[in-house]
Amino acid sequence: MKYFIQHIESITHQNSFQQANIWDELKPLNKESELISPDYKAFIPIAALRRLSTILRMGITVSKACKEKVATEFDAISVGTSLGCLTDTEKFLTTINTVSGDILSPTAFIQSTHNTISGQISLDLKNHAYNMTHTQNALSFEVALMDGLLCIDEGKKSVLVGATDEAIPFLERLRGSLIETSSPFTTGATFSVISPNKGNSIAFIKTCEVFMAVENEKDTVSQFLSKHEISFKDIDLVLEARSNFSAQSKKHISFLDYSGYYQSASSFAVHMAHDYFKGNPNANKILIINNLESKKRGLMLVYRNEVEA
Repeated sequence: MKYFIQHIESITHQNSFQQANIWDELKPLNKESELISPDYKAFIPIAALRRLSTILRMGITVSKACKEKVATEFDAISVGTSLGCLTDTEKFLTTINTVSGDILSPTAFIQSTHNTISGQISLDLKNHAYNMTHTQNALSFEVALMDGLLCIDEGKKSVLVGATDEAIPFLERLRGSLIETSSPFTTGATFSVISPNKGNSIAFIKTCEVFMAVENEKDTVSQFLSKHEISFKDIDLVLEARSNFSAQSKKHISFLDYSGYYQSASSFAVHMAHDYFKGNPNANKILIINNLESKKRGLMLVYRNEVEA
């Protein structure tokens, strides 16, 4: 089956929101880069906006922007987030540590849980369909996407799939120990509408798979490609978190150079793949390799619509 990307939106440190082709705006990031926020007031009432953290604002805004581009209601929502609402989590833990007495406001705790994002999206869209949050560290987006594809297999026609994570200063204290990266810590949200119907879409998801306890990355990727009857010579672009497969790729790009480091950044790689087809008419097949974590791999194939699955 083909899982068509009807629409996709991102809020990142790039000028990526509501752009016809994000490649027109993409630039390598540096440590001074900042989140490029849209006018949230165009999507969220001002009274509600004041109590929402950045990650909730992003999730709601990209979801509403996607909803504006599709005619049907979402009959499933699947969201991936590795660390959830970090700002509210930090606020809640700080309050516990500093406030004396028996009375603690529950607001920060309520807004700090991982499924706050998908729940808030559902409330704002007035959507009562299937709603799920997936938290599997750096594979959170891939698992959310796999859930969305399963929803399509079960007969659903319009599924909102996305991922979002945010950076806070505390993460710098974990660099080199729990988090191994030289990329700047960033914040981002990418959501897309997946459907079995082609519509006006330019690309579709061929497959998405995750692998745990990987011992030999090259063997894992090779077996994945063989399973789908292709090889590296058939791949027009490899989007990878690191650069482990640059030698055998026709064209290779590390998506972390453009997304920065947040654990669901592979969702932005899907946006990069989708829009790459717009400016490269000879490109037909893109492989996305999420190797943010040493022993876990997320692999996705994104094809141009004209390609047979």
